[in-house]
Amino acid sequence: MSGVRAHLASRLRSSSLSASTPRPDSADYSPELARAATSILYRSPLPSKEGRPVYILNAAALPDSKEANFDSLLPYVLARLPEEDELLKGHDYEVVFFAGDSDGSTAIKKNRPGWGWFLQAYHVLSRAMRKRLQKLYIVHEKAWVRILTEIFSTIASPKFRRKIIHASTMSNLALHIPIEDLLIPPSTYLHDRRVSGDIFAPYASGRRAFGAREPLPTASNGRTRFPRILHETTSFVLLEQNIVAEGPFRVPPHAKLKEVLKEAYDRGQKYIVWKDNGVTLPIPEYAGAEQQDEIIAEVDPKDAYSVYMAAGLIKSWYADLRKPLFPHAIYRDLKRLYGDPDEPPNLERLTDLFSPVSEWSSLPASSRELITRHLLPLLDAVAARQDQNKMTAENLAVCFAPALLRGPDQLEDAKTSSIIRRIFTEAIPLWSNGLREACGIDARAFEEDLRLPKDENDWEDPVEGQRDDQRPPTSSTPSFFASPFDIRSFF
Repeated sequence: MSGVRAHLASRLRSSSLSASTPRPDSADYSPELARAATSILYRSPLPSKEGRPVYILNAAALPDSKEANFDSLLPYVLARLPEEDELLKGHDYEVVFFAGDSDGSTAIKKNRPGWGWFLQAYHVLSRAMRKRLQKLYIVHEKAWVRILTEIFSTIASPKFRRKIIHASTMSNLALHIPIEDLLIPPSTYLHDRRVSGDIFAPYASGRRAFGAREPLPTASNGRTRFPRILHETTSFVLLEQNIVAEGPFRVPPHAKLKEVLKEAYDRGQKYIVWKDNGVTLPIPEYAGAEQQDEIIAEVDPKDAYSVYMAAGLIKSWYADLRKPLFPHAIYRDLKRLYGDPDEPPNLERLTDLFSPVSEWSSLPASSRELITRHLLPLLDAVAARQDQNKMTAENLAVCFAPALLRGPDQLEDAKTSSIIRRIFTEAIPLWSNGLREACGIDARAFEEDLRLPKDENDWEDPVEGQRDDQRPPTSSTPSFFASPFDIRSFF
């Protein structure tokens, strides 16, 4: 075997592959390859529990070998690993390799380079780069990946095998590392959904965002606040570049990816990147995170989530409320008071229905709080830009009405939905024209609710039913005071 290794080493030394990237100011430098490399290999902001930097290698981002020059691409990818001087100083690192090479959106299989290319690529890694790699987590392992690792383990480096940890699913990976701390690409979530029904992470998974018993968590000041899911998605929709996008709440997002994101918010996934129309929603810097702003800035929009996904999650949050905004018990009152299509509700009747202090409303107090603190202010802001986004009050009412009720009879729900649609068609334009004041809501209340909390404990939502002694022994919490994020930029 040693003779075989010597022969292979001799061949590899004659390889034309290079680990050196052309200088950015060189005529040989390729911005396209540099951008492609940012999706293939990148650093996750939070280190491992041992304090090592964690790098994500995403096979789904690799181009087709018939469409790209892998020899030219390789140095741009390798340049994203730790610097040589850091490695020589003894700095170790870890790699999480998401080997699923497709998100399932296409039936066309990508062509890969031959085995020899991978061996040559391994050879151009410096000795320090190979030695300082302490752990390699391989997730969604394909047959070709297993063959490749066996080759590396038996021929290229017998010590390589001891660094590998295999995980067939994201749930398996969560048994080894806190996946809620990783910056995970959407393609990985979609691939995992093909092989596993859901993702379970110890200490993290639970009901905290969707269908929680208390939809508005209690803040440290004793007042209720928006959950993180509503805070992030609403803030993203309201960004100037997004609120003018045509059809928010009407254009449906990717259905499977929406379910994956719902699960991610319930898991408390720290890095959910919202980026669309040239704008990114800032993420509060978590304690211990390194180069977070630079890493998030490099995320390609195709590896982030759009304004339509944000709008879709807001609707889903309302649809999944454990107690619907309009409970079945009030259907009869709604029909009696607001069922006449020839008599649209006026300001006084809408105040009676929605005001948090109304003595006449049949709506539960919790429903009125959600409607006046979040739903109506949001829809009013979107409708105010209807010339650009084409979302009139009526369009918004049509989109939201089915999500606001969930009775035992679908036919009865459909009939009641038409009443709710008429109510909101009138309420949305009136919100800024007397209804907000009539309901006793301060004009700045919505803006204040969307500000980052002063207490860092008011960012992540508690897992329903989890005691303090059931939480993970170590955790990363946001460092808000170091964040440049300011909600005033939305208004």
